[in-house]
Amino acid sequence: MKLNRITLASAALALLLSPAAVAQDPRAPQDAAPAAGEEGIFDSGAFDAASGAASGAASSAAAERGTGAAGGAAKTEYLVGGEALVSATSAFPSDFGGYALSSAASGKLFAKVSVPDYGSLYASYGVYEPFFGADGGDGAAALAAGSASSSPSYALTEFYYSFDFGKLVFVRLGKQLLAWGPSVVWSPVDFANAQKYDFFAPVDLRQGESGLKLFAPIGKANATFFADFSGVDAAEISSRAGFRAARYSARLDATIGGFELGISGLASEAAQAQAGLDFSGDLLGAAVYGELAAAPAYSGYTRSWAASLGLSRSLDDLKRWTFSAEGFFQSAGSDYTGNPAAMSSLPSLYIGKYYGYAALKADELFSKDLASTVSGLANLSDFSYTVSFQEDFSLPNAPSCSLLVSYAGGGENKEFTYLAGDGSLSLTARTLIQF
Repeated sequence: MKLNRITLASAALALLLSPAAVAQDPRAPQDAAPAAGEEGIFDSGAFDAASGAASGAASSAAAERGTGAAGGAAKTEYLVGGEALVSATSAFPSDFGGYALSSAASGKLFAKVSVPDYGSLYASYGVYEPFFGADGGDGAAALAAGSASSSPSYALTEFYYSFDFGKLVFVRLGKQLLAWGPSVVWSPVDFANAQKYDFFAPVDLRQGESGLKLFAPIGKANATFFADFSGVDAAEISSRAGFRAARYSARLDATIGGFELGISGLASEAAQAQAGLDFSGDLLGAAVYGELAAAPAYSGYTRSWAASLGLSRSLDDLKRWTFSAEGFFQSAGSDYTGNPAAMSSLPSLYIGKYYGYAALKADELFSKDLASTVSGLANLSDFSYTVSFQEDFSLPNAPSCSLLVSYAGGGENKEFTYLAGDGSLSLTARTLIQF
């Protein structure tokens, strides 16, 4: 028996607004939005592009069966896949008087079913499973606290139904993550996602927001609207109170003179209103981007604003050397040196007022199978920092793997040192499998 689009939408809406779906509000601060036009391999844009070529793709399992009437060409498409990361980390204080060892696996699995003329159903599931942890010597407890978490985590990260009206308006209903703004490390204009994208996390395990997304291409422009019902109590959804408690985000972007320009806004009775501007494009051979967000003062809210600016540029004709950098400012930040409790309650990389990040990547520096990256990240408010060197291996007939060495400094009890200590050193080995 076929289900029509209204029946599917009604079922998805019932699931979305059930007590299990709305009882927990994940709007806890956390960790930078993807670059312009990138939703990541687990977002609908990538799947829509990939589903047509799913059969025969080595990294996905896909199947088709006929669903149309006699002579019809309608096909049901299935797409499944995921990624899994296994890592092990060793951490040492500056005097090497102690140690902490940990190992864990994290991953994300997805499945998508697309039925022509009816839409698609998509689900993804995130997993984090610690394998072991050990520590000893001086400062072992602090080192262990700064290493991988010892608590397992299993969560449905996204689950939504999507369809379109004649390719004019695209609808997505359910628990979802959204691409919002062009910045890479920090994302001031991302008003739609409760949790900030973590550029430094090898696997994105954020949970999406339960809501309704509408997307409409208008010539050279795109309009996006998102109604977030995650914080709405199930008993309120049928009343006006439920709609007042929801968060409404909107974005309009257009390409003008080779640059993509965007304007965003957030409106809600349950949250402070915000507005944002962003841009991305090419300038003097470099990819440049920036975001500016502001929140007005009213009804007990204080005025605040934040901005990010970044660039990426290839340094040689063969594009084997790439330099990237990004800076961030937020008026609400502060220097919390000596106050670990305050820092632990705030999202990482959104504690201080000023931040800076820079990286230099060399492909095929020592071998065609190697990629080397040296990077630095600093909180310029408390002058704490981390410096890292990463070597990525893509050897023939072997899984890809990485070695990462990091050093944290700048003084005790600052953002990058309050967990593991000033002068701490860590070594991480990991392998990532995508399928």
